[in-house]
Amino acid sequence: MSLISAVQTYLKTYTGLVSGAPVWVNYLSATPTEYAIVALPGSRKLEEYIDGSSLREFPFAVQIMESTADDAQRLDNVAFAEAFADWLEAQTLVGTLPTLASGKTADQIEAINHGYLEQQGESNTAIYLITCRLVYEQAA
Repeated sequence: MSLISAVQTYLKTYTGLVSGAPVWVNYLSATPTEYAIVALPGSRKLEEYIDGSSLREFPFAVQIMESTADDAQRLDNVAFAEAFADWLEAQTLVGTLPTLASGKTADQIEAINHGYLEQQGESNTAIYLITCRLVYEQAA
């Protein structure tokens, strides 16, 4: 199982997602409401241990295609991003983390920001983006 697949599976457990809305990988259509997990550059080794194992991070973004028809909807979109970031933090605190492939163990998942408007569509839609990272240990 790839890291992005593990994150996709994990994020589908968030009860704040719109019921029935797809969670894609590297794809969004122009129809609200949809979510996408996008791998970001910068995946790196944070620490290497004497036994050859390492602590690594997998940076990713959660994109949300949403309606922006009125101010109330735009406020709801921002509130979703804040709640999602809080959920990731809470999941790390209680140890409910993504299940990774053999030899890899998740240590932490977090939002780096509370989300922002990435792209305003020509219609009443926009893409919001939440930058995140998964920190995990990899066996030697």
